[in-house]
Amino acid sequence: MLKAYFKNVEALKNLLFLMGNHENQQVRQLSCVYLRKIICSLWVQLTPEEQVMSKNHLLVCYEKEPITIVKRAIADAIGSLSKLLIPNKEWNELFKFVFDYTSAPELVKKELAMILLSVIIEYFSLTEINTYYDSLNTIIEQYL
Repeated sequence: MLKAYFKNVEALKNLLFLMGNHENQQVRQLSCVYLRKIICSLWVQLTPEEQVMSKNHLLVCYEKEPITIVKRAIADAIGSLSKLLIPNKEWNELFKFVFDYTSAPELVKKELAMILLSVIIEYFSLTEINTYYDSLNTIIEQYL
């Protein structure tokens, strides 16, 4: 029954809601785990408007999440989706977020960007690494 539910786009929408709104950190974290597993397969079933809202929601939730382990789980969901969207250049806001936050004066924002960057890079193919090498190298050199 659960497998069938997770093949439905409503599951994706519900997990996105739980990730950002549930008071229990374990529910938020678990919703991210399932979200990471299903987001790519159900993404095309969202309308373009829902896709934009979902991408923004992921970044907002990542930024505002107070619990580190949940924040990391959100980053993993973002990384999974980036594997689908980055090759097609469909999530420029993600790079803007990372680049803006690595340049921010606040240490907390820099840390957010570096955690997210470390997750995104895990999902990069050689092509993406080559495409974004100069930009990424500038960021990484700042922290060495």
